[in-house]
Amino acid sequence: MGARPARKSDVGRPPLRGVSGSAIPALPPPHTRVGVGGVLVRNGRVLVNRAVYRRRFTIPSGYVEPGEALEVALAREFEEETGVTVRVGRLLLTRHKVIDPRESDVYLAFALEHVTGEPIARPPEIAEIREVAVEEAVTSDWISELSRLAIRIGAGASGWPRSAWRGGEVPGLSSETYHPERTTE
Repeated sequence: MGARPARKSDVGRPPLRGVSGSAIPALPPPHTRVGVGGVLVRNGRVLVNRAVYRRRFTIPSGYVEPGEALEVALAREFEEETGVTVRVGRLLLTRHKVIDPRESDVYLAFALEHVTGEPIARPPEIAEIREVAVEEAVTSDWISELSRLAIRIGAGASGWPRSAWRGGEVPGLSSETYHPERTTE
């Protein structure tokens, strides 16, 4: 569980404590990026795309702009990348990734409902777009592991996949931590 947001009733209370009992330090800015992605399943097929800077396909996704609601950001990113207008549904999974001691990335994937439009790759960012049978998508290594996990959950595929991500195997929650190389003297 993460820290809850501060409330007016918290004024004057000591800071929240971590598992070790020590105060949880704030990360210096810029400390966190928030990304969103969406699983759109139509007729047993899921929409995936490949950005020009990636080797593997992912579910359409992008970053939340300052002051933007998660649902608005996802609908915007999805339309920008695919030309499809969607309605954002339930939260499927979250992932927190510590990139280095000063920066982390939070990602949330949601189920989507098709509203209008047909998918098309939208340059300059998107190189390819595909609608893939769900059964193929959840087992294909040409689709990123995190996207396969979101697809499996969003499409209601049976069984819980075991993830290779560091940080545990909590359904719908994944975490990665930066581990600098240790030097020996």
